Amino acid sequence: MIMCDVNDDYVDKMVLRWDDPHMARKVSRRDDEASQSDAAVDGWLSAQTSPNTQAAYRCDLEAFGSWCAREGAIALTADTATLVAFQAAREATGDSDSTIRRRWSALSSFFDYAVQHDLRASNPATGVNRPKVVPGDPSPTERLSADAVASYRAAAAALDPRLDALVALLVTDGLKVGEALALDIEHVTGRPPAATITVRRRGQPKRIVLDRDSAHALRRCIGKRRSGPVFVSERSAKSDVPHRLTRFGADHLIRQLRTSHATATVTANALRRFHINTAQADGTALDDLREGAGLAAMRSLRRYTDNTPDAPAIDDDADESQRRPPIRQEQTR
Repeated sequence: MIMCDVNDDYVDKMVLRWDDPHMARKVSRRDDEASQSDAAVDGWLSAQTSPNTQAAYRCDLEAFGSWCAREGAIALTADTATLVAFQAAREATGDSDSTIRRRWSALSSFFDYAVQHDLRASNPATGVNRPKVVPGDPSPTERLSADAVASYRAAAAALDPRLDALVALLVTDGLKVGEALALDIEHVTGRPPAATITVRRRGQPKRIVLDRDSAHALRRCIGKRRSGPVFVSERSAKSDVPHRLTRFGADHLIRQLRTSHATATVTANALRRFHINTAQADGTALDDLREGAGLAAMRSLRRYTDNTPDAPAIDDDADESQRRPPIRQEQTR
């Protein structure tokens, strides 16, 4: 047995502290509040009909919950001052205005749910100043050059087959990160170079024909596995049960991309924006581009397709023969 030299007075104080009925009740009440908060988050998320919205909102609430835990707060009982402090912390880490606006939307929706189910009296997000939408709402996401993207893809292929496949799906097929991470092996059909995947968009299954490079990268990522998530976490190697890669894990992978072309930390949004801008420059009609990128509104697409020299405007009346063929997608039957 290993004996530790511990001051008796310290031990006495600790015993007294934890034998204190008031302290015990305080700890018990806090545990109950934390459990109630977790249950409220699960209930609110289950009410979201879109899997992509559910995944994005889960990520937002996990970020808020983790921050609250570090600050000694609880998500469900957070007040307005706590929300404002959280926003300041996220701004300090470099979150964009659009990300902060989306997170405020998620938090406000969660607190509305809590009020409706008598879990709290009011919504602390009401009336809080949020980042304003700039006229035209241009995206602050960095524009990547073709050389930079080529370097990123080469680096990804050398670093990790998961990163290689993820970058390929964002850059060449325009998938959202949430769509890529939600893929199961059963959603992948065919063999390279003629492979397809099935994702859910606006509640409906959508079959997407993959670029040949993406098809090869995805097959390398899957390897010999026959079921389970396409993208798995590192801890899956130590377990018989595969664990799906989280958004946090995906962002960690993408942050490993470092090349001589990098002017800032590359993001998933920047990689996806490259797909959108490249397709636009090649002549893809805006409506086909919107559909291919899985965006519900043209306004969302136009944030990435302003009329700068490196992203020429598309003439919707141009001759069809001058346009790139639409991104290949089929509605699943």
